[in-house]
Amino acid sequence: MRDGKGGKDGGKDGKDDDRSKENTLRVMNLSEDAKEGDLHTLFGQFGKLQRVFLAKHRDGDKAGQSKGFAFVTYYEKRAAENAMKVLNGHGYDSLILAVSWAKPKAD
Repeated sequence: MRDGKGGKDGGKDGKDDDRSKENTLRVMNLSEDAKEGDLHTLFGQFGKLQRVFLAKHRDGDKAGQSKGFAFVTYYEKRAAENAMKVLNGHGYDSLILAVSWAKPKAD
C-alpha cells in the first residue's frame, strides 16, 4: 500500500490514485515561529483541510522551528484556488506569504 501499488486501481499503472495532490498548495516565506495550528486557522477559513505539513528543523539549536515552508492540502480544489488567490502576497507574521500549487513529487 505504501508504494502506491495497492490503491483503488489495484496498481495497474503503478501510480498513486490519490487525487488530493491536485489540491495541495506550497506555502513559502513562513517565519521560524510558525505553528501548524496557525496554518490550520489561516487556511481553514477557505474550506475543509485534508492535511497541513509544516517543515521543521530536526536537529541542532533550531530543532522544532519552522524551516519557512509548508504544504496545505484541501479536499476541494476550489477551496485551494480561493486560498491561493487571497493569501498569495498576504502579510503574515511580518512576512509576505508566497502561495502556489505544489509540484508533484519526482519519482
